[in-house]
Amino acid sequence: MAEQKSKIEAVDCQRGSHALCENLVDLRFSQGQARPEKLRADQTILLIDGGIGHAATLRYRSRILAYYRVSESSGLVEAHDPVIANTPRWGAELLRAIDGFQSPDATGQLRPSFVPAAWLRPLRPLLSGPRDFAMLDRIPHGNMVLAQLVEANPQAGFVVLDPIPIQSLLKAHRSSVCAKDWASVERGVQAMAQSLKEVLQGHGVDYVNLSGGLDTGNLPDSWGALNCGFTLGQAEAQALILAFRPLYAALFESPQILGVQAAGVMMTPTSHPLEALPLAHRLRVSYFHPLAEQLPADGVTGNRRPAVLEPNAADRAMVDVFLSTGMLDDSFRPGFNAAPPLITDSVYGLDLTPVFHASPSWSAPQALNRLIHLKRLLAPTLPPEAPLDPALIQRMKDALTPMGCSWAPEDSGRCKLQDPAWHRQQELFRQAWLPPSWNWAAP
Repeated sequence: MAEQKSKIEAVDCQRGSHALCENLVDLRFSQGQARPEKLRADQTILLIDGGIGHAATLRYRSRILAYYRVSESSGLVEAHDPVIANTPRWGAELLRAIDGFQSPDATGQLRPSFVPAAWLRPLRPLLSGPRDFAMLDRIPHGNMVLAQLVEANPQAGFVVLDPIPIQSLLKAHRSSVCAKDWASVERGVQAMAQSLKEVLQGHGVDYVNLSGGLDTGNLPDSWGALNCGFTLGQAEAQALILAFRPLYAALFESPQILGVQAAGVMMTPTSHPLEALPLAHRLRVSYFHPLAEQLPADGVTGNRRPAVLEPNAADRAMVDVFLSTGMLDDSFRPGFNAAPPLITDSVYGLDLTPVFHASPSWSAPQALNRLIHLKRLLAPTLPPEAPLDPALIQRMKDALTPMGCSWAPEDSGRCKLQDPAWHRQQELFRQAWLPPSWNWAAP
């Protein structure tokens, strides 16, 4: 730590030339490699989101097993090689050094090892102002998701599909879409889903995190880009949306995969037909603000309605679990309790802080963190090479939202409000990388 800190402090690329200020051009994902020895084979996550290329290429390259996209010409999944256009040599060397950290094992031999972002907090202030060389790379949506998963699950490996493939599929099958040939569109999606299944099987994917989807609220944006020359009626919009069923089936009905999806807002079966599908291995996730409430570890409150704020309570019939934000209020700059959901900056990975605003997209990875933790508790002797199976997946789902809450009849007795962050129910703490008493606000 001290060595890296002094090295960074000595670099001032604004005032003079320095070998470490050299601008490296076109750093490619393919120039690095994953380190499977750092990972558990039963914690492989398919992350479907956008803009993860920088973090995948430098800071967390050893954790990224593969990077894919859907071709806008063929409509099939293909390998992708993200490129960082330019970065200072000192920045690239710093992030690669952290990613390549090694520690001695029981025999004294150095092995690739996880290093928690919280341990690296003293370095973060040094990468501000003129040294903040990746400011714009932090903006993309996918970084917020990766930044929650990668720290909470120190042994997880990732397969990335970037971006969410809806628009690429629509472009690949534009002629069928504009002809309103929904059967042809569905066949195209089925072909893509089959190519995705090959990826899932090839990498032994165990979990899926999907932040978005396709509904009548966001369809106009995707539709407008096609320039078909007309607008869709409600029935036509639903038919087009449902043509994506094969993709959802591949993600959420595979027998050895469990997935989470960020739930929509103001959902109905008409506005969100894909979210209304009964997919056995999908959990639709939203959020609540705990305020001063402290839920029990299993969330069971009997007939007592917790004194929390549920912004999306009207959607609860189509939401499987609500995760706590750790927020004490719903203001623009909310206060947080002592143990809120945590996030690092996935471009640098040098600190852990609260997830600073609420969204179902930010709650979905928190649910996945808890599911991975639950699997280790429910099946502690299951070897890493053993895949999930439908029975274990059902046990995990049941443990996430146990029975015992009668205050919301539409929940059928399940306790959908859960606060795993408050109870440190994630691998980062179970494996004792950080103590349960660790406080994000401590200096």
